[in-house]
Amino acid sequence: MIARRHILKMGLIGSSCALCGGIGGALSGNAPAETPNSISGVGYELWFVGAQRETMAQGRLSAILDLRTLASEPDLYGIGPIEQLRGEVTIINSHSALASIGTDGKVRVRESFETGVPFFVWSKVPVWRPVPVSGEVRTFEDLERFIPQIGAGVGLDPDKPLPFLLSGRADLIEFHILHRTGEGSYSFDMLKQIQIPFVGLREEAVVIGFYSTKHRGIFTPADSNIHLHFQTPDNTSSGHVTNLQLGLDVTLSLPAKHV
Repeated sequence: MIARRHILKMGLIGSSCALCGGIGGALSGNAPAETPNSISGVGYELWFVGAQRETMAQGRLSAILDLRTLASEPDLYGIGPIEQLRGEVTIINSHSALASIGTDGKVRVRESFETGVPFFVWSKVPVWRPVPVSGEVRTFEDLERFIPQIGAGVGLDPDKPLPFLLSGRADLIEFHILHRTGEGSYSFDMLKQIQIPFVGLREEAVVIGFYSTKHRGIFTPADSNIHLHFQTPDNTSSGHVTNLQLGLDVTLSLPAKHV
């Protein structure tokens, strides 16, 4: 594993709220488009295409969705890797962050939809409802337990996939950015080597998460029910969250029924 770690400052990204749908257009790599799976929930629509296990374990790295097809959609929230595992995609309130590693080893972010993805999950949330977070909810594992409980408490179905937002101070965010280089063959044994780790400490950020008990290896990791990415307010840093410690002023927001 490449033992490179950077301390990054984070800032709050505005999170008004709502999202996206049409699929079409050309794909990079000339990969055929796949029909996305669609799920409706109270106050949101959710789509996903491809599968994490097919990409990471089976080496299906080419794009199956062109993000340009989502570029004009309002209220868009989504996460996934850049095609060929050359970075991470994070979309919060229709602001896209394409995070990659520069030649200096630092995070580089482009606010663009000019890329394709081998798997992706995204959602449309017109209205977000802030909900109180227990003082005992501080870690990745705490969130995994808390999201279905609080979701059910505000009328959401915990058996359905669910998007959520966290905003405020994070005492710690550990994250990685995929950094596959060259055109050589890929195998699952290479995965750890291309996950470049970073750390952000005691700053504010917005985290977009997707929860599901039924989609491990599809759009959540094989060992977790939640998949998290983050953005900074100036959109200069972003990535796939692997660990976090929440501060006491964090706000959790869930989809709200809109009129």
